Amino acid sequence: MTAALRAEWIKAATLRSTWLCLLVSAVAVAGIGVAVVASVGGAEAATRDHDPAVTAFYGLNFGHLAVVVLAVLLTAGEYARQTVHASLVAVPRRGTFLAAKVAVCAALVLAASAVTVPVTLVATQAFLGADAVSLATPGMLRSAVAAALYPTLLAVVCAGVALLLRDQAAALGLLVPFFLLLSPLLELVPGLQRAAVFLPDRAGAVAVRLHPRPIDVFGPVTGLAVLALWAAAAVLAAWWALRRRDA
Repeated sequence: MTAALRAEWIKAATLRSTWLCLLVSAVAVAGIGVAVVASVGGAEAATRDHDPAVTAFYGLNFGHLAVVVLAVLLTAGEYARQTVHASLVAVPRRGTFLAAKVAVCAALVLAASAVTVPVTLVATQAFLGADAVSLATPGMLRSAVAAALYPTLLAVVCAGVALLLRDQAAALGLLVPFFLLLSPLLELVPGLQRAAVFLPDRAGAVAVRLHPRPIDVFGPVTGLAVLALWAAAAVLAAWWALRRRDA
């Protein structure tokens, strides 16, 4: 397993797209969050139903795009480049191959998020004056941890789906519209709102929130658990497919 992890790290670290995706994700999360708070943060903070975590980490909704692309490139990208055959010859145990690849992908996103989240929080709150919050604010530490785990677990979901599909274009064509368009729209449909919060990205968003909404059927901890279950299901499906299919 150690050798497999080292190999996957070398493959990921030597791709310029890996660092570009992580950079784009960090810039989107921090930059869009700061732009939103700077423009409407003061007026939003004065409203009764203001959720400071949602405002501070608003950029997560857009940083997902880079996370999805990264997860797909590190997994289904091997099929597109026809390097998966050499990888499976080097690591014939499909479970070890899958675990190493998903672990490296998740570790990269988690490391980037662990830096981006506190920087984003500090940068956004600088515009709010007396209405600013910090990690000492009740619930904000939990929200910040969830904001780092949210894209990490979402990357695991995308990695599992990409390995299941084994096609880079198909994975991107499915995951990008789903997480950026379909899932948020389903949460706006009155008859589907309570069901939509069980989708992976919507459950992760619930985990980041400080205050519940009327449509939320579970709390932040359960939301993170729901997202983790989606991640586990995606990895198990990918493992099943890897064991039953030829490369």
